[in-house]
Order: sequence, then structure tokens, then C-alpha cells
Amino acid sequence: MSRFAISARRSVVALVLLGALATVCLLFGLPWLAHRFTHSISRDAFVESHLVNLSPQVPGNVVEVYVQEQEQVKKGQLLALVDPSIYTREVELAAAKLDVMKAALAQAQADLVLLQQQVPQQVAAADAKLGAARDNETKSAAALAMVSQTVDDAVTAAQKSVDAAEAALTFASDDEHRFTALYTDGSGTQRRMQEATKSHDVAQAEQKRADALLGEAEANRKQIDIAQQELAAAKSAVAQAKADVELAKTGDAQIVVLERQVDQRTQDVAQGERALELAKTNLGYTRITAPFDCVIAKKWRHLGDYAHTGDPIFSIYNPDFMYVTVNLEETRLEGVSPGNWATLRTEAYSEPFRGRVVWIGSATGANFSLIPRDLSSGEFTYVIQRVPTRVAIERDDRWSLLKPGLSVTVDIEHGAGDKKWADEEWERERKEADVEAVSHGGPSNSGPSNSGTVPAASNSPSGVQP
Repeated sequence: MSRFAISARRSVVALVLLGALATVCLLFGLPWLAHRFTHSISRDAFVESHLVNLSPQVPGNVVEVYVQEQEQVKKGQLLALVDPSIYTREVELAAAKLDVMKAALAQAQADLVLLQQQVPQQVAAADAKLGAARDNETKSAAALAMVSQTVDDAVTAAQKSVDAAEAALTFASDDEHRFTALYTDGSGTQRRMQEATKSHDVAQAEQKRADALLGEAEANRKQIDIAQQELAAAKSAVAQAKADVELAKTGDAQIVVLERQVDQRTQDVAQGERALELAKTNLGYTRITAPFDCVIAKKWRHLGDYAHTGDPIFSIYNPDFMYVTVNLEETRLEGVSPGNWATLRTEAYSEPFRGRVVWIGSATGANFSLIPRDLSSGEFTYVIQRVPTRVAIERDDRWSLLKPGLSVTVDIEHGAGDKKWADEEWERERKEADVEAVSHGGPSNSGPSNSGTVPAASNSPSGVQP
């Protein structure tokens, strides 16, 4: 065979090979190029969930642990127990103090009721006593006036009787002397002398009687002194009754004091009830329970460890609430819209998952870096920024195989998206993540999420994370 023929054959083979290569490139290269231009592709993506740290709100030794890592637990299930002995005693002490406060309140209320009943009665009795004392004073004054007037009139009358008796005695004495002298010298009769003597004796007796009546009238002046003493006693009784009335009225001030004391005791009881409720709440915090159906992803404390307030004991996540976070380069945002379909390829499993874009972040990840960018002197190296984008994973039979933290390669289809679906999915996730977290944010001891909880919002994200 000539060299020319060999060269021609080689040229034909080369052309055939080139044609075959061109055909292969056309068959596989064009779809690849079309896929690259119609999809935004990123390997910076991970399966995520809301990792929640369960932490005690009261410190103490972990005395009981009921679950292990990777165990699935139900909402409200007891996971661990912090030593409750101290907090039980605090509850008992608060209950005892509350009982003392309630007893003091009951005593103050009883004293107040008794005083409220007694004071009006005491005031009424004192007023009645004062009225009686005043009546007695009036009567004593009237009696004194009457006795004084009666005694004065009796003394005056007796004095006049004495004066009349003395005058009559003087006249009778003169008659007796004269008629006795006349009888002696024979000028008068014996009968006349005897009559004069008899008249003298009668006058003398009348004088003695008048003197006795005057003495008796003078003696009656002691009744005036007695009446004056009775009047003084009546006035003293009036003064004492007035003092008793004023003293009884001080019971109103005592009622006010007791009312304030009852108010204070009532406040003490309310404070004691709050202290007891707080002690019971702290005792309840010793029980670490699951806030929702979850998986124990990590156990940080073990039996016998001392857990401080806020120290995580478990890290948990909801296995029914997982998604993919794609840190999408800013150069690949064009064409990506909420509702677009995405292919999710994991390194762990050969078959890809399907998903849809829920929202596109409102800020790049650099804004949340621990060391933020400083552009005050310019930026010498251009760095493409990445925007966190959430992709909801379509559930299938392999859902249970997904684990938070798995690496994912994401291919997001370009298109107008489906805003209605994205809004509905956002609302579902908001309820799944935030409403559940709020409703079980009490004694469940759920700590803050490690993975960045999506904030609650009443409006749809409209294509960006709120």
C-alpha cells in the first residue's frame, strides 16, 4: 500500500473520530450547557433543622436521665430530672409561710369584724350614759335650786316666828312684872296676876318653840350642801361620760388601723401565694421535658453532672421539619424565584431529592459574620457574596434518611416561580417552627435554637426572608 493511501486512510479515521467526538459533544455538551444556563447550581448547601438546646432554668445535679442520643421522644415526655430536693423544701417553706400569713390575715379580719361591731355599741352606750348624766345634772341643779329656795323660805319664816315670840315674851314678861307688883301692893287681883304669869309662860314656851323651829330650819341648810355635792357629782359624771364618748369614738381610728392591717395582710398573702407559685414553678423546672415530638441529637450532660442555669442537657430537633439552606452566590440569583423546583443531590445517597424554593434571604451571610467586612479603605480582592436561600424538601419514602448537616448540591430551575405556593409553605413552616416553639416555651426548658430560628411574621415573605 502506498504512503498516500495510508495517509488518506488515517485522515478518514481522524475525521470519523472527530465527527464522533463532535456528536458526543453535541449529545452531551449541549444539554449540559443548557442545564448550566437554565439552572443555578451550588455545592454550598446543607440539610438543616431547628436544633433546640434543652436547658434547665434552675441549677442542680442531674439525678435522672431517661433517654439516650438518637432516641425519638414524644411531646411532654420526661427526659431528665435535676435534683428536686432543694426546690421541694422551698415549696414546703413557701407553703408554711403562706399558712402563717393566711392565719395572720384571718386574725386581723376577725379583730376588724369584732371591732366594727363593738365600736358602734360602745359609742351608743357612751352617748346614752352622757345623756343620762346630763339629765341627772339638770335634775340635781333643779333640786339644788328648790332645796335652797325651800330652806331659805323656812329659815326666814322661822326667824320671823322667833322675832314674834321674843316680842310676845317681852310683852308677857312686862305684864307679869306689872301685875305681880300690883298684886303685891294690893292694887291688883290675884287672878289677873295668875293670868299674866300664865301668858308669860305661854310666851316663853312659844319662844322656845320658835327657836327650835329656827334651829331646825338652819339645820336644813345642810341639804343645800348635799344638793350641791350631788350637782358636783352629776357634773363630774357628765365630764366622765364625755370622756367615755371620746374614748369610744377612738375605736373608729382603731378600725382604720385594723383595715390597713388587713390590707397589708392581704398583700402579704398575695405575695406569699406568688412566692409559692414561683417555688412550684422552679420545682417544675427540675423536670426536663420534650417541647414537641423530636429526636435527641446530642446529650451534653450525663447522670451525676452539675447543670448550671442555661447549660444545655440535650440538643433536639423535629424530624418532620427539615429543609435545605443554600448559600447561593450573588451571580446566580438571576432567574431564581420562590416556588421554583430544585434538585437536591446529597453525598450520602445516590438518588437525588426534589424540593422547591421557599424564600430568598434579604441579606448576605457576610452581614452576620463575627468579623464584618471593613470597606472603609477599599476592597482589594473581589469576593462573591452568598445569599442564604431556603429550599423545602419534598417528602418521600426516604425522608427518614435525612439528617441535619448533610452536604447537598442544589440545582435550582430558573423561572417565574409560584408565589402562592411559597406563601402557603412559608405559613406552614412558620406555624411548625415558631408557633409550636411559643406554645411550648414555658416549663419545657427549651433553649435557643442553634440553627437560627426563622422569626415569626404575620405576612408572607414575598420572595425574601423577613
